[in-house]
Order: sequence, then C-alpha cells, then structure tokens
Amino acid sequence: MPFINCGGHMSKLSAVQNKTIEEYWSSLDELKKQLRYREWELLNAHQETDTNIGGGKSNRISDTTGNKAIILAEDKNYQHLKNVITTLEQLYKELDHDQKTIVDMRYFDKQEAYEWSHVADKLYMSVQRVLRKRNMLIDETARRLGWV
Repeated sequence: MPFINCGGHMSKLSAVQNKTIEEYWSSLDELKKQLRYREWELLNAHQETDTNIGGGKSNRISDTTGNKAIILAEDKNYQHLKNVITTLEQLYKELDHDQKTIVDMRYFDKQEAYEWSHVADKLYMSVQRVLRKRNMLIDETARRLGWV
C-alpha cells in the first residue's frame, strides 16, 4: 500500500529543504558514488603498518572487520550519505506506479528534461495533481530522514 495520499496540506519544509530533497532524488547515483569513494577513503587512510618492530605483542585490536565498522560508523559524512541513500531506496520500493513515474521522469531520467506538464500528460492527470503527489513525496522523504 502506498504511503502517499493526495490530501491537500501545507509542507512544513522550507524552500531550501524542499530543494535539497529534490537534489537528493536527482543525484541518487552520484550520492552512491560519493559513498563508495568515502568508504574507500576512510578505509585506506586508516591502514596503519605495525611500527612495533622487535617489541612484544601490540595492544591494537587485530579485528580488521570490527575496526572498519567502527571507522565507518564514526564518520558523519559517510553515515549521512548512507542514511540518505537507504531512505530513498526504501521509499522508492514503496511508491505506487504514479509516484514511481514522477520520480523516474523528473529525477532519474538524465537524457530528457521532463517538465511537470510532460509528467502530467504521461499520467493523464493535471499538473496540480502531479505537484501535490510530488509534494507528498518530498514531505515523506523529509519525515523519514528525521527532518520533521
């Protein structure tokens, strides 16, 4: 069952927050690249060599998987990217056909610059109705990101 109803309501978000969320949707692939790069950056920057030459056993934890998990968990940028990506991917799975069409045409399609009128024509509905559905998507994204 889709989460979005089309009841009219005012968004609690600022124009900047609305724009930011639309940019998240538009740049989901880019965010995934940033996440992979940040992970690589963090894990490769933390590869330390054993400088305990000739000494006894080092006290450093040798659990590299555990260390990696801690490094990633403590990095705010990594966690932010991961949260945004996970939230958008999960929400997309729950969208109905109309909502997916809006996201696909307006945010995911990089070849065409679809106007809202194109989306409305494709869905056989008014531009106002499409925009209401878009607003509900933005509001639900914000709610799941913990912004409202």
